[in-house]
Amino acid sequence: MFQRFDTARASRRISFCIDCLLNQSISASSLDDVVPYFKTEPGLPQIHLEGNRLVLTCLAEGSWPLEFKWTHNDSELTTYTSEYKYVIPSLQRLDAGFYRCIVRNRMGALLQRRSEVQVAYMGDFTDAEERRVVSEGRAAVLSLPPISSCPRPQVTWFRDGHKIIPSSR
Repeated sequence: MFQRFDTARASRRISFCIDCLLNQSISASSLDDVVPYFKTEPGLPQIHLEGNRLVLTCLAEGSWPLEFKWTHNDSELTTYTSEYKYVIPSLQRLDAGFYRCIVRNRMGALLQRRSEVQVAYMGDFTDAEERRVVSEGRAAVLSLPPISSCPRPQVTWFRDGHKIIPSSR
């Protein structure tokens, strides 16, 4: 009438059930984990004026903590930190190139498409007067002094304060 209670067997079952519950909670939390993904991707090349402040942002989501790293022309600029922005206080010509954000969490890492940054600048040039004497009705060819700039400058010639209309002659 009375059954014998096997304590060793019961202990194994309890231990097995606790392991099952732990494994279920671990696998349930890993199901909640989200690999990093980008909310936006870089677009066309950006042109920024030399000397201006530039802020690059890496808008990503995924399970926290997210960590971000920045590269410039495939050289590491930062180590992994929680900062999703990269700030250049005063943009210089050497800052032109390709930037990339890398985001990671415990689920993995993801590289953003490269973002091209161009730096607009106007180098110094000499304002030398050039005088040409030409017969009426004849064309004169005016040479442009070399100008270091980005983007290429648009040049307009003036005579006595009036714009000279270019011709194909």
